[in-house]
Amino acid sequence: MASPNVLSSPPTKICVFASTLSGHSPLHLESARSLAQVLHERNILLIYGGGTSGLMGELAKERVRLGGKETVMGIMPGALVGSERKVDKDISRNGKVDGQGWFNRISTSVRAGKCCVAQQTSPLPSTDTTKSSLLNENIYGLTTVTESLAARKALMIEIIATAGPNSGFIALSGGFGSLDEIMEVITARQMGVHRRDMVLCNVDGFWDGISGWVDGTIERGFLRTEAKDMMMLRSTPEQCVDALRRVSEEKPQIERTTSISPGFGK
Repeated sequence: MASPNVLSSPPTKICVFASTLSGHSPLHLESARSLAQVLHERNILLIYGGGTSGLMGELAKERVRLGGKETVMGIMPGALVGSERKVDKDISRNGKVDGQGWFNRISTSVRAGKCCVAQQTSPLPSTDTTKSSLLNENIYGLTTVTESLAARKALMIEIIATAGPNSGFIALSGGFGSLDEIMEVITARQMGVHRRDMVLCNVDGFWDGISGWVDGTIERGFLRTEAKDMMMLRSTPEQCVDALRRVSEEKPQIERTTSISPGFGK
């Protein structure tokens, strides 16, 4: 029996960037399901953007189906919640989603111990039942709502930077939002904020263009050669997870300042 004084490593977590669209080829949705299967088989927790449609939604649904809602944490800015989740009338204005209302509503649910938000907000009445219904936790997993897109990306990086061995970032096919997140992760690594790897799942050659851009930028002297190692390409979800190397066991270079759901990963 292990000594109670021996501290186990924190769980491995992978943050996945993906589109809220499905794409024209079925290969992209298949890759999302396949990645969820690999994460489940290896007992890896999923961090993602909180969307319920497209590749994002398929990935989260499949991971929850296989392992339960505690294995998935969606991180979403309040302004986007209404466009991604079912919204009731009391948090909408003139038929439009009130993002701040969503942010406040979910924040008050911290008292229920299920969904944590690390921003100060004006309290609104909420119940655990209402929150669970609005967020579809049993389908898409737990949710943390941030105040902005910038806060969302910062929290994703912070969670992965302080996670267990072999944690990192994977990008499935996506558009401007996914590209923004990829570049944020890479530039944060260049600045020494974290040591985690970024892997692009190159389904059907989707990321060939960005790989070519990196090569051309190195040729023209605007990137150092070693920059190519910060953005690896792999063909399958399994290869992507395999590519995430064990990082240094040194103390993380950033410390957690934001709390997320205490139920996540249990």
